[in-house]
Amino acid sequence: MRTSIFKCEAVTPMLSRSMNKKKENSWKFELRPQSVKGVMRFWFRALVPCVIDPDWYEGEHKKFEGLHRLESMIFGSQGEKSPFSLSVTYDDSDEPVDNLTKDQTLRNSLFGTFQMGKGDTSPSFSFLKPGSTFTIKITYSKKVPEVQKDLTDSLISFISNYGGFGAKARDGYGSFRIVAGRGFEKKDFLNQPSRSKELLSLYIKELSKDLVPSKEIIDLTPYDFPTLAISREKVAFVNSDDWRIIIRELTGRRTKDGEPISRYSELKLNELRKYNEADDNLNPLRKAFFEHMAPSKEFVLRTSIMGLPIIYQNVGQRPNTTGKAIITVSNSDDGTGRKASPLFISIHKAVNNSYFARILLMASKISPERDSRDRPVIYAKVGSKSYPILGNENFEELWNLIEGVI
Repeated sequence: MRTSIFKCEAVTPMLSRSMNKKKENSWKFELRPQSVKGVMRFWFRALVPCVIDPDWYEGEHKKFEGLHRLESMIFGSQGEKSPFSLSVTYDDSDEPVDNLTKDQTLRNSLFGTFQMGKGDTSPSFSFLKPGSTFTIKITYSKKVPEVQKDLTDSLISFISNYGGFGAKARDGYGSFRIVAGRGFEKKDFLNQPSRSKELLSLYIKELSKDLVPSKEIIDLTPYDFPTLAISREKVAFVNSDDWRIIIRELTGRRTKDGEPISRYSELKLNELRKYNEADDNLNPLRKAFFEHMAPSKEFVLRTSIMGLPIIYQNVGQRPNTTGKAIITVSNSDDGTGRKASPLFISIHKAVNNSYFARILLMASKISPERDSRDRPVIYAKVGSKSYPILGNENFEELWNLIEGVI
């Protein structure tokens, strides 16, 4: 047996909850090994198309076959035991999310993790405080090749570079850094994602399997799932004094009158929607409610690129007015479909103890339903009617807007 141990430090609050342990009016914090493995799988999938075509394996073309075979070798599957076990230990110093929401400017970013009102009796999440430590221990079977161990180890660093653990990890919560450890090569933690790509290539070479190398993709034409092969990234908010500054700017904060007061809400409302302007992108849906005029099937809801569902409340008949219209937009006709944001925000602590953000955009299709021109079909529920409209997958435009706003 070989073991790798990673001592990590939370950079931002790590939100997670136990399945059954309650602490006063909140769930006790628990970071489960299955959750860590799930995050490792997600980022492994994001990595694979950088190295191989996921649809080819041993000369046969089948959707995601190459990806699934590699994933089962690294993580195991229903018919194949995992080649490693994983455990997590952490400080017993968690606090309820209610302690964070005392800062009103953070409440929007924590939506869904705390009690929303008098009628809400669900316990709040708890969080591991910034500066708290946790340890990930990975134990490998004797049969695991060294390069496979190195590749798996490197995923922990890969995650710390782009993501985190727990709820709201895409929004900058749960970010962490590796501060110490043993049983692994330190070089595997440098130059990410290049090192993980290199190790995956070496692993595939050792397998001697017929896998088709990936083709270089220059544009942001969306893939079926989020992948680093179709992405853009940038560093922002360098030399910030506090992680809260970054969170506030990268979540959808608005004034009581609905005006954007953060970089994120400026991007979504002003740049994408044209909020309260004469050409407000919501106008065709206003007409559907107030004038019973079905929107054109060519109508593109520009904000849909930022994630679904979207619920618009108190919509008035004209821009800059309020009214009784409620509009729900989803990627399924029954309104239950979801699509997470394409943005992955991780927050990092620099050598001088200041903070900065890494913003990663991974372009993926926002709806499984496509029209005859392979455009995404989504649905706007306006009153009792559901209208098919088009989603927005112009990720090149989105990235240009991000570069201009953030």
